Amino acid sequence: MTKFRLRYAPSPTGFLHIGNTRTALMNYLFAKHYNGDFIVRIEDTDLERNVDGAIESQFENLNWLGINADESFLKPGDSKYGKYMQSQKFERYEQLANELISQKKAYRCFCTTEELEKDYEEQVTKGIIATKYSGKCAKLSELEIQSNLKSNKDFSIRFLVPETVLNIKDFIKGDITFDSKELGDFVILKTNKIATYNFAVVVDDFDMEISHVLRGEEHISNTPRQILIYQAFGWKTPEFGHMSLIVDSTGKKLSKRSGNALFFIEQYKNQGYLPEAMFNYISLLGWSPVGEKELLTKQELIAMFDDKRFSKSPSTFDMTKMKWINSQYMKALTEEQYLEFTKKFINKDEFNISLKTEEWLNQVLLLFKKELEFAEQINKHLSIFFKDMEISNETLEVLKSINENKKVIEEFKNQINDISNWEVESIKLLIKSVSEITNKKGKELFMPIRIAASNSEHGPSLADVIYLLGKEKVLANIAKIK
Repeated sequence: MTKFRLRYAPSPTGFLHIGNTRTALMNYLFAKHYNGDFIVRIEDTDLERNVDGAIESQFENLNWLGINADESFLKPGDSKYGKYMQSQKFERYEQLANELISQKKAYRCFCTTEELEKDYEEQVTKGIIATKYSGKCAKLSELEIQSNLKSNKDFSIRFLVPETVLNIKDFIKGDITFDSKELGDFVILKTNKIATYNFAVVVDDFDMEISHVLRGEEHISNTPRQILIYQAFGWKTPEFGHMSLIVDSTGKKLSKRSGNALFFIEQYKNQGYLPEAMFNYISLLGWSPVGEKELLTKQELIAMFDDKRFSKSPSTFDMTKMKWINSQYMKALTEEQYLEFTKKFINKDEFNISLKTEEWLNQVLLLFKKELEFAEQINKHLSIFFKDMEISNETLEVLKSINENKKVIEEFKNQINDISNWEVESIKLLIKSVSEITNKKGKELFMPIRIAASNSEHGPSLADVIYLLGKEKVLANIAKIK
């Protein structure tokens, strides 16, 4: 049985984002489910568009997510698999392109950029939508070819597309048929001797013995060209599967311009999302497990992975669901894990935590353990404990709408002044006493006390908030109520 070997092959022209993370993750699950190998290969032939730091970003964020490569240029496999960066394989691509020329399966194209543009414009003028190369250099005589070579005329190498109908069994999309007449003879080696994507990727997948090519559906149009190259060399073709698009809330392909949705993995990492939650959510984009359970560990996902459960329909990236899943993972952390993780995201420029004791800070942070969707949100909750809060007009209007609020606040103030044992249980008894004396319950009791004590109408357990604010700050806050 052929060993399952799957790959994720990013170009270092940008940073790791939701779309290519989904590709990497699904290839990883596929390989691991069948005890196969997951390979990360760098497709860096587009030298002018390569971005500094992009390769490092890919590996750092993949490793952060737990998508660990079995093989890469950082961890090469057997030498028979070749290099893991395309920029180190230029000689290999050129050698194979020339091999196709010798077999009359490819040819040198001496057409200039100007000639190609003119040909393209003429086809457009005629109303041809699927424009393609005319094929005129395929008809050059050997004498003309040698004359051009002696004149040092620049040339690319084009694949000679045979007339055939390709029936592709896509393990996600189903049967797809392509007529090669629609393709035209395409370039496999540019004039600068650099291989094109469709040629390099076939050579790499063959060299690395890739068994399955799992990628986004935007690559479907590349598949017939790649299969023709496999056939030209007599190489075994891997199985192909093309995942549906990930779209934003408007139905457009997810991109960095998609509303407020974060696009790059680094953004989530910096906001305090947990890698396990990200792994879990992204695994559900265009794929579904058996059953209703949605919170799944990496090991559970590996065990239940099934390549027949990919969706053929576009998958919507739902930021609300992403936040919900992350909040569930945060709730599942132990108190120690939660505190260690959350403290990393406190804005130290805004909140001087060095002025507080570790025990006090821990108690404050734990108040919000069940409320946070991601760790950076903790900064929205700390102001009442660290700053001299101004009461908003909206909050004052809420207070004014509550019947006899001054009566409740005055009694609360008197009892706070008299309290001698500053403990959470004592404060709870104090609030109960205020209720009995004022004959107030529910919102008419708790809202005036909360606004008076914290100058805010929202927050976690009231008694805990009052306790952690401290008697002095609570009385100072009450004094602001006019």
